[in-house]
Amino acid sequence: MLIGVDYHPSFQQIAFFAEETGECGERQLNHSHGEAERFYRDLQQRGTRVRVGMEATGYSRWFERLLAELGFELWIGDPAEIKAKRVKKQKTDRKDAQLLLRLMRETTFRGSGYRVRRTGICGNCCGIVIGWCRCAHGL
Repeated sequence: MLIGVDYHPSFQQIAFFAEETGECGERQLNHSHGEAERFYRDLQQRGTRVRVGMEATGYSRWFERLLAELGFELWIGDPAEIKAKRVKKQKTDRKDAQLLLRLMRETTFRGSGYRVRRTGICGNCCGIVIGWCRCAHGL
């Protein structure tokens, strides 16, 4: 399953595509009531392979750690590069999630950022769970 996430501290707007079934949809997941965590844990319990794409943000550490704990892939993209790929410049949470999903489906998102896996924490700069990062320290 591919999931494009427009992340905010209190909620996330998602657009998803299940490659196995062709199902697609959109949802808004609340963080404070645990709705987002339940959604992703349910996917893991069903054995669904998940790849999440989102713009880099400094407020998503708990979410990045959750995805790492669940064994899901996380692709974090440079907001400026993603913004440049918008066809219409009108920005909404829903359109941002749809754009991230589209970029992931077209496989052009990979060139926009770096992949996060279940390996370690970058304590030098960004402090996120990392597979590799583009920090000045060359991790």
